[in-house]
Amino acid sequence: MTRILLQIVLPLILPFIVYAAWLSVEQRRAEKLGRGEAPTWAEAPLVWLAGAGLALVLIATAGFALLQGGDKYDGQYVPARVEDGRIVPGHIERR
Repeated sequence: MTRILLQIVLPLILPFIVYAAWLSVEQRRAEKLGRGEAPTWAEAPLVWLAGAGLALVLIATAGFALLQGGDKYDGQYVPARVEDGRIVPGHIERR
């Protein structure tokens, strides 16, 4: 669950969170200075934000794949089988 949050959800919504923070600051500044119209979500570059989120997901996925140790995948895969009427799940046996 934590991996899914860190690898997919957080990178995907991070550009939207940063934009929302920027939007809040700009709206307060426009209110304080009393000039012009403050930016709104209607003007948000949603395609660019979603693209940036997708790029961050890809970077996070590649980072997790490269930084995660390869030790647990080093070995021979043994497929699932039935022994004495019980299903033995597939697993990796170390070489």
